[in-house]
Amino acid sequence: MKQGIYRTGDHSKIICCPFCYGNLEKVGGSYKCATHGSFEIDSGNRPILIESAFYKKQSDEHVSGVNWLKSFLKKNPKIYYSIWHVFCPVMMLVNGPRMILKYVDKKSVVVDVGSGPERLGKEFINIDVFPFPQVDIVASATRLPFRDNSIDALVSESVFEHVSDPVDFAREMVRVAKKGGYIYVSAPFIHPFHASPDDYNRWTISGLKHLFSDLEIVESGVRSGPWSALLMFMAYFLGVIFSFGYKKAAPFLAHIFMLVLGPLKYLDYLFIKIPGSDAVAAHLYILGRKK
Repeated sequence: MKQGIYRTGDHSKIICCPFCYGNLEKVGGSYKCATHGSFEIDSGNRPILIESAFYKKQSDEHVSGVNWLKSFLKKNPKIYYSIWHVFCPVMMLVNGPRMILKYVDKKSVVVDVGSGPERLGKEFINIDVFPFPQVDIVASATRLPFRDNSIDALVSESVFEHVSDPVDFAREMVRVAKKGGYIYVSAPFIHPFHASPDDYNRWTISGLKHLFSDLEIVESGVRSGPWSALLMFMAYFLGVIFSFGYKKAAPFLAHIFMLVLGPLKYLDYLFIKIPGSDAVAAHLYILGRKK
């Protein structure tokens, strides 16, 4: 397993209690906060810095319905991302979170919030609510276990739609970023409902900028374009039609239609740079600097 820069090191150098932001002391197989008690360290050396009831709820939802299939495949990241990059109808090959590396030096700490099982590079510390492979710290996006002004840069790829409190999420990213630090966020705009484990919101570029009004926006634009939006809606539309009223079957059928429609997403290369494409794009992004 390719490990992040802090994966085998002392997590206590960068983390704190997610509830009071107080110091954590490593005691045996756990981290201890003087106010909020102990936090488990699992067999993969991951601190579980999250409220226990919320952690259990997320774990249960990740192994139910179509989420079970996704979680099963994510246990084998190479297989999952090979299938995803080829057959998912959404083309996400430009304007991705790695662009943040252009703005930070090689020694910077970059936190990927809601990383899933993919590590974007050795500079990235992976945070997720589920202990997927490659996750370094299990934590909630709305209670990041880092001190104020402590992280050089943060990224979040297609996570904001799955968080019920996006304002709190955005506030947490800004809180932990250093002054002058960078934040990258991508989120869906025109995209069908997709629970992972749930789905709450969509954003325009104006909406993302409003969420991060404390940032000086450096870049913004289309992450995946109009053709991706059309194909994804077609897959879900066909899933609903051919489920013949059986609601639980619709998302599974939608994923089957994705396998057929997915390769057509590369036509987005012809559309993604057309002026005005952000008005009908599948995903949008912003990159900003903390003032």
